[in-house]
Amino acid sequence: MIDQVLKAEDTDRLAQAVITLTKELWVLKDRQRILEATLQDAGVLDNAAIETYDPDTTLSETLMAERRQLIDSVLDTLITPPLNAPHR
Repeated sequence: MIDQVLKAEDTDRLAQAVITLTKELWVLKDRQRILEATLQDAGVLDNAAIETYDPDTTLSETLMAERRQLIDSVLDTLITPPLNAPHR
């Protein structure tokens, strides 16, 4: 039998984590598209440059650290009981 990773009572926290992540993702996508369109309209940026951009080591490391922070934040939502939750 496969061990169940999440208990039934964890479903609410999982749903909240997914909703929170989805809201944050939408905000970022929305702002990114607006920024790209604004920069392209101003002649500052060609969108093709974004698709072919190769970050240097410093930026790659920064992106990796920020990615890890985001993942940790989402996982923390799953493992930290809400303040109003009864003790198990």
